[in-house]
Amino acid sequence: MKLMARAMMLAAAVTLMATAALAQGPARGPIEPARDETLEITAKHNLTVARYYLEKRKAYKGALDRLQEIVDSYADFSRMDEVLFLIGEANYKLNQPEKAGEFYNKMLKAYPNSEFVRRARERLAELKIAPATPDAADDKKPAAEKKP
Repeated sequence: MKLMARAMMLAAAVTLMATAALAQGPARGPIEPARDETLEITAKHNLTVARYYLEKRKAYKGALDRLQEIVDSYADFSRMDEVLFLIGEANYKLNQPEKAGEFYNKMLKAYPNSEFVRRARERLAELKIAPATPDAADDKKPAAEKKP
């Protein structure tokens, strides 16, 4: 009888722990900070308009203005990697390879796991500009500031 009671208690404890673990959901990487919903909506609208200018109207300057507004006003925008990449694309289309390379590299440094990494690296190779690495910023620091 005691053995049966212990087995039931053990089964109940295991079930309770499993339920608690599943209630937390699967691991999906780091939790992102809460964003201002209104600013996020406005930034997404500007991004949509910028994409339209780039892809349909070929209005690269107009797209740059919209994208720069996002950078200036919505620094915590969830799609900032795409914004930086598209600024590079607009500059590429405006025949400004140095500026394009600068923004592709900014995107590579700030968002090394972005879905745009491969395309940015391809553009940099096409422009014959060396791609940035996350450690590249340390190379410019004086020796006293570098971490061992």
